[in-house]
Amino acid sequence: MSAYIILIVYILLLWCVTKKGTVLYTVGNVKSEGSNFFVAMSFLAVFLLSALRNKTVGVDTVSYIKYYEAVQELSWGGLIKGEWNHHFFTTEKGFMILEKICGDLMVPTQLFIALCAGIFVYGIYKLVSTYIESNVIVSVFSFLAVGSYLLSINVLRQGIGVGLCCIAWVELKKGNWKRFVIGVLLACTFHVSCCVFFLAVIFEKIPAGRKSIIISTIVMMVVGFVGAAFLPIILRWFPIYAVRYGNGRWKINEANGIVIVWVIVLAIILLSAFRLDWSKKEHHIDFEVMLFSLCYVSINIIGLSFDGAQRLSMLFQPFLILLFPKSCGLWSGATKSIYTTGVVAGMIVLFLKAASTAQYAYLPFWA
Repeated sequence: MSAYIILIVYILLLWCVTKKGTVLYTVGNVKSEGSNFFVAMSFLAVFLLSALRNKTVGVDTVSYIKYYEAVQELSWGGLIKGEWNHHFFTTEKGFMILEKICGDLMVPTQLFIALCAGIFVYGIYKLVSTYIESNVIVSVFSFLAVGSYLLSINVLRQGIGVGLCCIAWVELKKGNWKRFVIGVLLACTFHVSCCVFFLAVIFEKIPAGRKSIIISTIVMMVVGFVGAAFLPIILRWFPIYAVRYGNGRWKINEANGIVIVWVIVLAIILLSAFRLDWSKKEHHIDFEVMLFSLCYVSINIIGLSFDGAQRLSMLFQPFLILLFPKSCGLWSGATKSIYTTGVVAGMIVLFLKAASTAQYAYLPFWA
């Protein structure tokens, strides 16, 4: 737990030293200020904590190490043909090819774990540094608490998929459709669930507005409460996951305090529907962030009755990192300061509570 506390203190001190996340710099004769230094240094610390962790941190880390070492013993022909009999962890070849390349290059196990962590963290960093210019401290702590950071310690290959999807979405917003498609397809070779990220194309086409948000909220809540009945039908197209999910292999966690996060997310979305000027085109990205956030809540509700489904929400969690800092703009003056402070404090408490579980008890790799 001390490592996580040190990380929090470091981020808070960095925020104070950089004058609330901003750094003054000069280009030519023009003086400017930016928040990217704070974001970069915060994410670097977050990355190092994950990259330098012991194999005991995260219940699945030991399994990843075991299979990384086993894949090294396969021939390339055997890997591609599937002669491993589906024994080496995954039918998605992208992750196994990465393992094989690193194994042939004699990359140490710890460096391989760092590489996986780096792809995930960089994807989130790309998202935040591109779309968040203010309230960056909210983004960083949202990442730690509800942005799938701790989950990425357990699920390396899905974490890589999420990182690649985030990078692909940034490219989509730049108008680079081909890069988006290639990026998501590549992510699918690490975790096939990433195919749901093609929803981004649909979300981009939906007209942003108050009516659209209200309808989307109702639809996603209905999907959340009835989706568990239809998920087995969808999983027929993915046999390997039909076996893994919905059959009691995964523990179904009770909602408990996370319900508060869901309620806050829904409240932010509905409040934004009435506060934002939807005639401005730049707010369409905010609208898309809200749709992804609704997917996060909906999938988590399904996960209350269908084991394993909650892992799909990892694909949508990064957009909470954008939603919460953007919601600070709904307020002004003292109210904004109180709201921002409350969000940061809440995220810190939520992060520490999640990190206090036995599976995340932190030790460095040299311990």
